Amino acid sequence: MAKQNIKKILSGLNLKEKEAELYIACLQANPSTVTALAKRAHIQRTEVYGIADKLVQKGLFQRSQKDGKTNFFAVSPDTLVEIEKQRLYSLEQALPELKSFDNSDASKKPKILYFEGEKAIEQINADTLKHKGEVLAFTTPNFVNKDNGQWSRDYIKKRIDLGNKARVIGESSTELLNLKKRDLQELRETKVLPQDIFQSNIEIGIYDNKFFICDYKNDFGFIVEGEEISSVLKKIFDIVWNTKI
Repeated sequence: MAKQNIKKILSGLNLKEKEAELYIACLQANPSTVTALAKRAHIQRTEVYGIADKLVQKGLFQRSQKDGKTNFFAVSPDTLVEIEKQRLYSLEQALPELKSFDNSDASKKPKILYFEGEKAIEQINADTLKHKGEVLAFTTPNFVNKDNGQWSRDYIKKRIDLGNKARVIGESSTELLNLKKRDLQELRETKVLPQDIFQSNIEIGIYDNKFFICDYKNDFGFIVEGEEISSVLKKIFDIVWNTKI
């Protein structure tokens, strides 16, 4: 492994660049004087004292006196592993108390992301493609008509490529009736409702533990991530889906 890579690993062990350089230099010639360390690590001699002292405090250097000169001895690399194991053990011991500080109620609050502008609808629907599983939607003819139909065709193709099925409920319209004709090849089931029962200019989608609302006309929408809310919406969707109309 290259020296540069080793230095990166050591930096992850809470060692600064010059501390890592000095540790490696001392390993290469244990024990070493300050002068020898400065030369090997290419660090000014006046700096070596301070850096070496910090390494002593971290348990990576040991100091000794010989013939009136200060020598430093780098501990075995195995000791680094033991030090990290001890740190991990200490963290595990503190974990129950750390968790007690966690505001669990706040962590369960729904997260809301707002989107607006010409890319809003694209960004919202792209998030549904990160989910592996069924997508439910109270849809709108505006979904089919966006960008003269090209946008919905592109989105549907991406969903099919992922193997994600969809169930959609929409109003009786030319767009939705044509969509329903392609259900089999587009991994979808479509339920069409009379316009006096259901009619919408927006789309509500439900997937994973999230739901979204898209306003296709005004290029606006939002995603809400929350297990309880999405679960209720899924139940509402299934009630409508299973109702004979």
